Amino acid sequence: MRIALLVLSAFIVHSLPTFAALSTSASAAVSFYRDPQSLFPSGQASRSSLENNLTRTELELAYLTVWDQKNYRLKSDQILRDIQVAKEVETKTQAHLLNTKQSYSVALRTLPAKSALQVLETDSYWARVKDKSSGKTGWIPLNLLQAKHDDVGVYVNYVDTYLRKDAHYSSPVITTLPRLVRVEALSHKNNFIRISYGGHQGFVDINHFVSKADFAHLAYHPKKGWRPIAYRSGTKMIATQGEALPLSEVMGFVTNSHRGIVVQPDNDYGPRLKSQVELVKAEANIWGMSKIAGHGEVWWKKTNLLVTEKDSSTKKITTDDLMKRDIYSIAFERKNSVRGIVSSEGIYRTEDGEIWELIPQFEKKNYPVTIHPNGIWFVGSFKSSDQGKSFAPFIRWDNIAQAIQDSYHHQPKMMKLTKIETLSDKQIQIHVDTGLNKIKLRSNVAGAHWQVVKPL
Repeated sequence: MRIALLVLSAFIVHSLPTFAALSTSASAAVSFYRDPQSLFPSGQASRSSLENNLTRTELELAYLTVWDQKNYRLKSDQILRDIQVAKEVETKTQAHLLNTKQSYSVALRTLPAKSALQVLETDSYWARVKDKSSGKTGWIPLNLLQAKHDDVGVYVNYVDTYLRKDAHYSSPVITTLPRLVRVEALSHKNNFIRISYGGHQGFVDINHFVSKADFAHLAYHPKKGWRPIAYRSGTKMIATQGEALPLSEVMGFVTNSHRGIVVQPDNDYGPRLKSQVELVKAEANIWGMSKIAGHGEVWWKKTNLLVTEKDSSTKKITTDDLMKRDIYSIAFERKNSVRGIVSSEGIYRTEDGEIWELIPQFEKKNYPVTIHPNGIWFVGSFKSSDQGKSFAPFIRWDNIAQAIQDSYHHQPKMMKLTKIETLSDKQIQIHVDTGLNKIKLRSNVAGAHWQVVKPL
């Protein structure tokens, strides 16, 4: 079971009931430290004493991560997440667009859920965005935003890199991009991307950048549809079956929100630069600094903010878990919806490309799946007209057997459905293995009459 944790500053805790402040008893003894980086406390005091002598507070964000099967605690500015390389996002819930990146600052506008925003810049907690409906620009916490699947995002360099005149390493240098600059790819050439920066256009090494492609579970190609992704290699996406998709042709991604990419490693140990780490737990500590007699200035954890998202049903899996399985067959409706179905130790459907729910009717079986452009879903010998919510038989196997006998002049001893394909003009094509032959048959989507398609 995966634990996903979100964080908010102390100033907005009262408006979100899912956040909890821990250790709030005024009389409870609280450990304090010389500074937030201290490994061991230097003493204890009552919470009321620390509160009464409070001089300032600081918000510290960090993540418990896993890399190379070991746990590491990384500060939020040491990693990049998928939301930080997004260009087009939307709000998860109702949220305030603020005039500064302070939770107590003036709200410029109240944004309803699913508000479309353009990301202009980010840090480890905040995003400066432009509200597409009003044109207003302001700040909003990253954890209130979610990526859109039809967004290819931006590129962020994790090291200083040269902007060159042409797409090769011996080309003259125009200028240098300092690390962590957001740029858009105007085009791709060799292992370079063409960008605009500081009034110049030129080429930069794509391998010095992190993009949405580095977080991708799935990538959308206009001719090949959604493809499960293993990794990015330069300017190509490598699918789980080894297929290479040029980045210049990819039009959208479903990203892994539990992945972080290291952009500032520790010098002595732990994940290296550009390592991919699994984000297991987020920590949001509001540290208070108080003046205590006999100790001077001390630091203590004023508030620990967290949200725990639990998967209460074993019948749901994440895309991250799905990618660890063997996928027998997968299909999506279209680019913008990411509603789809997969066959992988059972049949699962998804509304958002991130959470997949088991369809109990098919138990743990693997069947071929497809979705016709007219909206009909197919799983094995069943079809659905309500986007996978219910299924009814559409193949009569006696009709299939008769069509094969009429064409091949023998009765098939076995019939195994191995593949379903959608065709134009409301047609469907199936592949049937009879043991002796592998046969294609076509019908309309109703499956009323089947015709064998013989090879030329």
